Amino acid sequence: MSDARRRSMKRSELVALQIIEDIVARGMVAGDKLPLEAQMLVEYRVSRSSLREALRLLDVQGLITIRPGPGGGTEVGQIDPTNLSGTLNLYLLMGRATLGDLLDAWLMVEPLLAQLAAKSKDREKVERILRGFTADATAAQRELAAGLAFHDAVAELGENQLLSLLLGAVGFLVTEQVRIGAPDFTLSSATIHAHKDIAEAILNGDEELAYISMREHLLEVKGEIEAVLSTATRKFLFAR
Repeated sequence: MSDARRRSMKRSELVALQIIEDIVARGMVAGDKLPLEAQMLVEYRVSRSSLREALRLLDVQGLITIRPGPGGGTEVGQIDPTNLSGTLNLYLLMGRATLGDLLDAWLMVEPLLAQLAAKSKDREKVERILRGFTADATAAQRELAAGLAFHDAVAELGENQLLSLLLGAVGFLVTEQVRIGAPDFTLSSATIHAHKDIAEAILNGDEELAYISMREHLLEVKGEIEAVLSTATRKFLFAR
């Protein structure tokens, strides 16, 4: 980060950045305890109000978890795309983005992730994560959550942290838009079959087929979603 950008940040934002930098430098993982407040006040040479504001900023974004009461404390959080989706949604709403914008971005990027997943050298991980999606359809697989789980799996296997986080956040926003606008929506047989075909292409290491199959699938899903949501519902993301 440039010195000019750092100088423009609030003190609490700088402390939040320093905390994350230290979490990474120290190799800390989800669930690890951060130092007590008194220790952090000394370490970061900051006022109690600035430290607490910094911790609140990180807590809201899910990067840390603050547990009150005896035995509580501050812990390293999970890297979860759903937390990113909350911030992303605010920016998209402010920018008057439509569901169509979101779906188009999804359509452009996720086929690339499917291709990268097929290219993965960790075939054991690919097998572990995707084999379940090649089984015959069940009632549970028709739930929106199952569809999101499939796309999250592909994003994880793409082994690109930036794209995985962004696509995970986008997928969650799409799912929430459908859940709110069409609460009875379930995945079609064509969608479940497409998930199976994409999973098999990735499992077989067929990069081209994985890319093409994912693109065709998302084109179909885009049509299904736009068909069940009214024009008003699709106009601006999560406008209340």
